[in-house]
Amino acid sequence: MIETGTTTYSGEFEITAWDAETYSEPGSTGELSRVRAAKVFEGEISGTSTAELLMAGNDIGAGYVASEQFVGTIGDRTGAMTVQHWGVAEGSDAASSGHIIPGSGTDGLRGISGKAIYSQDPDGQHRLELRVSFAGDDE
Repeated sequence: MIETGTTTYSGEFEITAWDAETYSEPGSTGELSRVRAAKVFEGEISGTSTAELLMAGNDIGAGYVASEQFVGTIGDRTGAMTVQHWGVAEGSDAASSGHIIPGSGTDGLRGISGKAIYSQDPDGQHRLELRVSFAGDDE
C-alpha cells in the first residue's frame, strides 16, 4: 500500500564496478564477503551511486545488507541521499528492499523519505523503485 502524499519513481541501473573481498569466520557455512559497488541509473531515477555491502552465500541461498550513497536526480529534484537496504535469495526467489535514511537528503532531495525496492528481471536488467515523500510538500 502506498501512503497518501507518496510518489513512485522508477529507473534501471547498471552495476559498473564490483570489488569483492572474501573473508571467512570459524563455523560459517558459506562464503562471507565485503563488496564495494558502483552503479549508474537511468530513467525517472538518474545518477550514480556507491555502495558498501556485507554478503553471505552458500549453495542454497544468499543475503546482503548495504549502505548506498546516491547522487543524481529523482523526478525533477537533484541532490544526494543515503539508502540502507537488504536482500535475501533462495534459488530463483529473491527479495530486496530498504529505506532512505531520514535526514540524508541534500539540495533538491532535502526532506526525502521513503522506501526503496530493488529487483532484477529474468533477462538480468536491474531496477529500482522509490516510493517517496518530501517533508513540507503537503503543507
